[in-house]
Amino acid sequence: MKNYLLLGMMALALQTNAAGLFYDFESNSDDWFGRGDGEISLSAEQKHEGQQSLFVSNRAANWHGAALSNDYIEPGKKYKFSVFVFVTENANMNLSLQYSEDGNDSYPCVSQKEVYAYSWTELSGEIILPDGATNIQPYLQSNNETLSFYVDDFSCEEVVEEIVEHNEASLWKAFNNYFKIGTATTQQEIAPQNNKNLILHHFNSVTPGNELKPDCLLDQNASIANGNNVNPQVKIPASTRSVLKFCEQNNLPIRGHVFVWHSQTPDWFFNEGFESDGATVSKEIMDQRMENYIKNVVDTIVAEFPNLNIYAWDVVNEAFSENGGMRQPGSNYVNDGTSRWMEVYGDNSFIYKAFTYAKKYVPEGCKLYYNDYNEYIESKRDGIYNLVKDLYEKNLCDGVGMQSHLSTSFPSAQLYRAAVEKYASIGCDIQVTELDITLADGADFSKQAQMYKDLFDIYREYKDNISLVAVWGTNDETSWRSDGKPLIFSGYKPKEAYNMIIDGMDISTGAKQAATTEECLICSDNNSQTVVFCHAGIFSYEITDMSGRSCLSGSGNGFVNLNISGLPDGVYLAVVKTSDGKIFKEKIVKK
Repeated sequence: MKNYLLLGMMALALQTNAAGLFYDFESNSDDWFGRGDGEISLSAEQKHEGQQSLFVSNRAANWHGAALSNDYIEPGKKYKFSVFVFVTENANMNLSLQYSEDGNDSYPCVSQKEVYAYSWTELSGEIILPDGATNIQPYLQSNNETLSFYVDDFSCEEVVEEIVEHNEASLWKAFNNYFKIGTATTQQEIAPQNNKNLILHHFNSVTPGNELKPDCLLDQNASIANGNNVNPQVKIPASTRSVLKFCEQNNLPIRGHVFVWHSQTPDWFFNEGFESDGATVSKEIMDQRMENYIKNVVDTIVAEFPNLNIYAWDVVNEAFSENGGMRQPGSNYVNDGTSRWMEVYGDNSFIYKAFTYAKKYVPEGCKLYYNDYNEYIESKRDGIYNLVKDLYEKNLCDGVGMQSHLSTSFPSAQLYRAAVEKYASIGCDIQVTELDITLADGADFSKQAQMYKDLFDIYREYKDNISLVAVWGTNDETSWRSDGKPLIFSGYKPKEAYNMIIDGMDISTGAKQAATTEECLICSDNNSQTVVFCHAGIFSYEITDMSGRSCLSGSGNGFVNLNISGLPDGVYLAVVKTSDGKIFKEKIVKK
């Protein structure tokens, strides 16, 4: 087996455009206006720098404050914001953006802080807005609805990332002979071009992180206006559309996540008339709502994205408590971890109905999964096993999703393996759906890398049972567990975990299956012995130095393993020309 490792990568660098917005309020407050009843004026009473600041007064509600109207901020780009605020009593201050998409207003927070009296405090942060955002307005507000405050030295600059080149071995191509390699991403995460490039290079499955969850798709106003108590209305917001469009355009298979979940499903979905203060509906009404919701979601997405490959869907998510029983009834928004589904049904019958409806409406070939976390702990594992086994035997469910949110301190490889073995004994498919491994106290990246390797050894052992291994997020910086640095990439660079995962993989095995007539795979080993060319057809190849001088050339049909041991160490360019006129290039580093 050849050991294909990291070939090299450009360092990530950040810079900001010289042009941007800056308001010091020394001469005027142009472009700023009072929000709600808030009034603005220039004041010399307090200032961060210079002689004046913007004074915000006459507020009568939390959301009242000061807002900015300026067309500098564009959707789909990253911006860095900074502003200084001064208060005369302690208060929570909030810098946010308001924007519209598909007729609905959103209010994402950029920075929120507890600000102490009689000192200037900076609010700062970065944000990317959806591609379809319009009427974008930054604004400031306070949780103290009558508080007056001062604002100074507001700035907004576009953050431009230098494009990173990927010369390291592709994960999905390396494991193409075993299982899919997937990732989760959101509109915010996918917006930077570097993140798009990372996904396209390393992953061949995408799970929208939030964009297909009920709270993102359900439309309360439209449901009420529709006047049908059993037919909840859905929408595709711009954030969802951007992720689905990216996947459709790049032929990336999608995992749908999720139809039925106690969390991120609004309480009004379970209430009479879809009203926020309505009474809880009956099981009979909820049956119809659940079926219509699943149907409406599938129909709406398929209609707009007919070429999108939705190959899997999490039908039910996290229905079990830690003792292996069902969750307690109640609102998750009132008592964390409780379930309105259990409040309505009183037992797990809603799970069987959800799979029945999903099986009826999902696209042909789409497989259905029950998905959960702590799925390796014996009590919970056994509960999941019994449910999935019964669903599978009733031909309602195709497999189990092992989320696999782990730590370097827990679980052991033995405990995790026991769970994989138990689920595999059902005969159903297994998908690792949300893998990440946080650093426990005192742990280093070496320990994390070893744990990733141990898991991938298990996955390869059970490759006949496992169809997907997906990490939850693309890199440490955007991970929901970012403090624990849980993923295999950081700043678009592979970490030690990547090297451990790829170590010992013979890329040429997966390469032969990965390459099609539409593409060509070019890769090199870190031992500086060979370059692999793989294309399902006739092609010519050439190795040149960086001045363009030809060093090696030839032709092939399907697969060529070219010996480059005679070339001096250095950087080379591998060029392939296919019989249909396409040209592929890849930088090769010989060490």
